Amino acid sequence: MNNKKELSGFNATLQQVDKRYSWINDMIKQRQELMLQYMKILTLPVGDEQKSEECFPSYEDVTAFCDHLIDYVSHGHFDIYPKILELIENASGRSLSIARRAMPNIEHTSDYLMRFNDRYCQDLDESKLKTLKKDLGEVAKCLETRFRNEDRLVIGLRLVHAAVDTPRSH
Repeated sequence: MNNKKELSGFNATLQQVDKRYSWINDMIKQRQELMLQYMKILTLPVGDEQKSEECFPSYEDVTAFCDHLIDYVSHGHFDIYPKILELIENASGRSLSIARRAMPNIEHTSDYLMRFNDRYCQDLDESKLKTLKKDLGEVAKCLETRFRNEDRLVIGLRLVHAAVDTPRSH
């Protein structure tokens, strides 16, 4: 499967939210930076079939991507998602249901992304680099799923925000 085609489904530019939720806007910026690093190592040539030597991304590029990936995953789990869930916890209906469906999907992606990081963040050698492009394809699928579910959490937050800000008629 073409990794660039897989990226077409990413919503790396989730619509920013108002200033009271500026930390979500920070997540959006981190998401965009992560995708830039992903594209940087993805678009490097794997090798030239006409030549016997293979071309791989630099160790620094791969570890920079891994570092940013782990920062993104950790920031979501320990800062962003708890804030969103706390804000929508008291809500009923669709927004809470969105959160309950989204979190297991996000956690599932974290498992793979952590394993990817463990494999490529250190002791990088040619044998690992030979599987990098294939594993980056799986990373793309995980990130697409993760971003889609993060978007659902933000939509849930927006629904709660709209319900709180809309005066009820009696």
